[in-house]
Amino acid sequence: MDLSSLLKAEIAKKQQQLQKGIKEASAVANNSLAAVKAASTTACDNEKEETADDEDINHSLDNPIREVTAPENTLLDAERLRTRPERIARIRDEDEKMDTAIGASCIGDKNQEPHLAIKCNLYIHHLLRQWEDTGYKPELILETKKSLLPLLVKLRKRKLSSEFVTSLSTILYHIQQAQFSLATQSYMKLSIGNVAWPIGVTSVGIHARSAQERIQGKDKIANVMLDEPTRLWITSIKRLISFSELLERRKKSQC
Repeated sequence: MDLSSLLKAEIAKKQQQLQKGIKEASAVANNSLAAVKAASTTACDNEKEETADDEDINHSLDNPIREVTAPENTLLDAERLRTRPERIARIRDEDEKMDTAIGASCIGDKNQEPHLAIKCNLYIHHLLRQWEDTGYKPELILETKKSLLPLLVKLRKRKLSSEFVTSLSTILYHIQQAQFSLATQSYMKLSIGNVAWPIGVTSVGIHARSAQERIQGKDKIANVMLDEPTRLWITSIKRLISFSELLERRKKSQC
């Protein structure tokens, strides 16, 4: 075999190896994406299951206390398990009908706070779905979802403190308005322990003022230092700001 034939054979071999490597890398990427989406679905269902569990607890608390026999208790548990998928489906249907637009006038309104918490929950889910669909930094999406899960559960159960709801909804409001500089400023306030308010919101209720004064007192601790779960979800909010800003730039470049 002459030198030319040897070179051709070697080149063909290298090309085959390269194609094999590309296919293997593509398979790994597809498997990773599938794993992320599966984890996302599981996390979302777990969040709604916890809400369904709360409904069970609230139902038990609302009913008159009486002695329940062991067979009755077993039947009640079985019924709750049987109807849980239906209750989760009902929660999902209600979510799909809700408008996730956050109005500045609602932020800080104590009467609007439960509704606002659900809007924040749903809009964060919306941003995460966009993140998945665009393929933005896929190595971070699963970690971000895990970090945000405690926050999403608290929002779903309306158990997030008023000052956190105010600051978080302010950040998400600015994201929706494509005001990313203001969103980042609000994020910084949230991180160091100050309550963030939308620009132009001057009507602050007594409850909100007392919460703001309390969190801004001389002994305040930066929110990112409160505990590890809080630190993780706060830093994950910054990732959502960065992703949203990139997405907006992409949209403008396509116009």
